[in-house]
Amino acid sequence: MSFEALPLVIGWELTLSCNLRCRHCGSSAGSPRSNELTTKEALALCDQLPDLLVQEVDFSGGEPLLRPDWKEIAFRLKDLKIHTNILTHGLDLTVEKIKEISEAGITCVGLSIDGLQKNHDFIRGRPGGFQRTLQSIDLLNTLGMKSNIITTVSSLNVDDLPELMHTLQQHHVTFWRLQPLMPIGRVKTSQLRVENESILKLGRFIQQHKSEAMEHGLEIIGADGLQYIFEEEKTQTSKPWRGCPAGWSTCSITSDGKVKGCLAMPDELIEGDLRNTELWDIWFSPNAFTYNRKFSPDQLGPNCRECDMCESCKGGCSTNSYSTTGIFHNDPYCFYMVNKKLKPPDFPALLPSLPRQPLALTS
Repeated sequence: MSFEALPLVIGWELTLSCNLRCRHCGSSAGSPRSNELTTKEALALCDQLPDLLVQEVDFSGGEPLLRPDWKEIAFRLKDLKIHTNILTHGLDLTVEKIKEISEAGITCVGLSIDGLQKNHDFIRGRPGGFQRTLQSIDLLNTLGMKSNIITTVSSLNVDDLPELMHTLQQHHVTFWRLQPLMPIGRVKTSQLRVENESILKLGRFIQQHKSEAMEHGLEIIGADGLQYIFEEEKTQTSKPWRGCPAGWSTCSITSDGKVKGCLAMPDELIEGDLRNTELWDIWFSPNAFTYNRKFSPDQLGPNCRECDMCESCKGGCSTNSYSTTGIFHNDPYCFYMVNKKLKPPDFPALLPSLPRQPLALTS
């Protein structure tokens, strides 16, 4: 066994079932997969994780709370002392449901807010969804449960970010993850788009507001394609981003037991089937995750090969690269490169700041 890294973090799609039809859903979630893991199979999978030193499992979907046995799976991971989080749309959270989540050992709840009310409700296809999600945040705070807000940013909602930041501060959110829209799944048939201009606006919003937000207790976290926003992130001392972690420190499991590098990746990028092979053998297969484990600079695509950070980041987000250009190591939606191409005065100023007077709390 020559490869020695371990999957410290695992994303687990508990089910593809969902009671929303979000326009930006990369999984096109709605109906469950045809042959999802049984309870027995899911619990057996949990028992494989300690040998691989898995530290964290992140439940996702679909809507993971629609899987009837989610609590059994969570309790098994709790017994195994594996840290567990959950990503839910949050529309069905109640005091009782949150208590169940906490008792099952889940320590953080991820909720999605995709812009201000008009844009969020349009993207989610659920009138009133924005206010309902804010109420869920307040419930989580009241019950002492940590929350992590994820915003998928596109050209439609990028200008919402300054006001949305103040709204989240008013609701005492501590972590805000900004994720550029990936042009996959249901996005392909929606009105949503991600463009160089929206990537640039998003990156500059982080540059302008990260410190201010932190002063008010809100940590802004840039996700895929938002590396090297600040110059100091390029240096060795600040641990520069080393590229897509799939196959190095993370992997993902679909609800029917397939293993792939990231849940956002297309289903054709499967590394193995847990119904046939244990996770240990899939992870340590000499031909697993070759796009990352066997990377060499000559594999860089035209979007990345001239970049001064290309050998560090290895061509950026694997999902964006493969889904958009058909090859790995060729991310077209990287802030660092877009910023180089569209420097002032080629692009308008940063997003405007809003008055510091906070917005009123919703009830």
